Amino acid sequence: MAKIDKVEIKERVNQVAMDMILKFGLRGLNMVELADGCGLAKATLYKIIGTKEDLVREISIEIFNVNIIKTLYPFKPENDPIEASREFLNNYFNYAIQGQKILLLQIFKEYPLIEKSVNEYFDVEMQKVISCYKIWQERKLVREDVNVEYCIEVLHVLNDHYIISDYSDEEIIKRLQSAFRCTFIGMGIPL
Repeated sequence: MAKIDKVEIKERVNQVAMDMILKFGLRGLNMVELADGCGLAKATLYKIIGTKEDLVREISIEIFNVNIIKTLYPFKPENDPIEASREFLNNYFNYAIQGQKILLLQIFKEYPLIEKSVNEYFDVEMQKVISCYKIWQERKLVREDVNVEYCIEVLHVLNDHYIISDYSDEEIIKRLQSAFRCTFIGMGIPL
């Protein structure tokens, strides 16, 4: 098997596994069905992925990348804070809720070490966002008397609280939109 074939097969396995998790949850990730869905023998599948936990770790990071990194893209110092915050809100509520539910309610409970790995990525990305807001503060585009780190931390805590709540997705989005908008407006970013 050529190296490129292995890469393509690995990507296919990851995509099919992610689709299974997003559709059926973590418990819906059945290795026999995954192997069948990819046209592989179960033994071949394990040679490609290592362990199920290794596969779930990769999927978790991919969910994080697709759902979180994409939403944080507008946070660059050269961007306008109002437009960046608006774009973030639009992207965030379109992409991130379902992926976070799977991460927080299923994967992290089953695999605590994966939570640690994903949180390390998250912390790096949050520092970029905080740095961006601090630059905007220095340029007087964001209120100077507000501690942006506290604001971002509050949003993170509220986010996790609502994601793991029993509210419907629509209600979670409504509550988070309100919390995020209030925080941004309090930071001096008129939305």
